[in-house]
Amino acid sequence: MKKECIEIENGALNITIREQKMPLDDLLGFASRENPKRGFLFVSKILGKHVPVKPSTMRATYDLLVSQLRSDSSTFVVGMAETATGLGAGFADSLARVQSREVYYQHTTRYDCNRPVWFTLDESHSHAVDHIFYQPEPELLGAISNCERLILVDDEISTGRTLKLLGDMVIPKMRYIKEVVIVSLVNWLKEEKRSLYGLWGIPVKYVSLLDGSFEFQAKPNLNISLPTKVDNALTAKPYREDLGRFAIKMPFEGHIPELDVTEPRTVIGDGEHLYLPFLAAELAENRGGNVIFQSTTRSPIMLGNAIKTKEAFRVDSRDVEHYIYNLQSEERVPVLFLEDEVARAEHQLAIRFPVLENEQLL
Repeated sequence: MKKECIEIENGALNITIREQKMPLDDLLGFASRENPKRGFLFVSKILGKHVPVKPSTMRATYDLLVSQLRSDSSTFVVGMAETATGLGAGFADSLARVQSREVYYQHTTRYDCNRPVWFTLDESHSHAVDHIFYQPEPELLGAISNCERLILVDDEISTGRTLKLLGDMVIPKMRYIKEVVIVSLVNWLKEEKRSLYGLWGIPVKYVSLLDGSFEFQAKPNLNISLPTKVDNALTAKPYREDLGRFAIKMPFEGHIPELDVTEPRTVIGDGEHLYLPFLAAELAENRGGNVIFQSTTRSPIMLGNAIKTKEAFRVDSRDVEHYIYNLQSEERVPVLFLEDEVARAEHQLAIRFPVLENEQLL
């Protein structure tokens, strides 16, 4: 067992490491949220969200997580919006490549879509609105209901509350379920919290790269408030139907854009739109490109510690801000993938990085 104390702007994180498949310094950085509900942030160095990462490193992470599974079962993988939409999809993609049985993937969303809703759930520490889980595509619904294994994916698990709510909703819809797997890059769940998953009456397995616990000590008289322009509303604009909100069979078999790799590139996903941009970045790297991947976010984070730079921008006509952190645009040619290319004319970050003439991103 190993202990560390990390000083951040809002206080200190006292970390206890029980098991690890990757050193803490390779796995995580730390930062302070501008959020009164939770003053700290674990900043993943391998997720491709707040810190740029090589696509090959991301794929190796997915493969390492998958390697901890032993059975070959028909599987329904669910990722949590927004941070784990890409992690969940990448994990499901890697799983589908090594097992013979079917793998389906779906993620929760904060998009308001004209589709039947299966259920909603809240994330108590988040600044944003409730998660929506839409009914899977009709042609996939029966197969998903018949899956024997449910895998719930999030980047990090602290209290386990949201994943417990998610399982409470999904498990009754799966008629032949035999196992639940909780997948995360880091798992901070205490034993008393893990016992709550026993209420499902189904074997539960935990897969992570680091297992431990933490305590946050806030600075005396700490007073945090959300920025006035934070985006906490549902997104109501055009969306793709083939990338995970309504379930897809893995691996993805659609068109993967081919990028120009004559110069170093930064590939940027946008919010929940992470999986296809990652696949494009991975393809570019496999073709010999010098490529890194990261994405935008709604989450307001303070400068300091793992957050070296911060840029705020508007994504549409609303007076709200989204963010990108640690952007490497110097000596690289950034390309920002949008789910709806029509939105490029209003998206302030996308306007800065016009698509090259020889590239089609859809």
